Amino acid sequence: MNNTSSIPTPIKANVGDDRETQGSVQIHLSSPPERMSQSLKKIGIFWGIALVSVLIPVFHFVLVPLFFGLGIFFAIRSYKSEGKVLGGETSCPHCGTKVEIKPAELQWPLSEICQNCARVVRIFKL
Repeated sequence: MNNTSSIPTPIKANVGDDRETQGSVQIHLSSPPERMSQSLKKIGIFWGIALVSVLIPVFHFVLVPLFFGLGIFFAIRSYKSEGKVLGGETSCPHCGTKVEIKPAELQWPLSEICQNCARVVRIFKL
């Protein structure tokens, strides 16, 4: 992934009431080949773990189907993702404290927890 093609995006944040704050987030939009590559990488990792889990007596009855299913779930989720959140910041609409937006898969709305008041801050693209 090439971080030099990051796009600054204005955002608004709220905590479930009328109060809103502004901020910005850096995102990287993935092309379809990048998304497919990430999906195949994730399914390969989980299916590799499932294959190794075959060697664990008794637990393999649960672990193999679990990792097989998780591989499919995370591969689909990764392919549906628009890109990656590289970082950003806003302030908590409830207490005004700075809220740092951590790197994650890009799926709107984003959610972060305010470290001061422990409220869930929902983040929307403007």
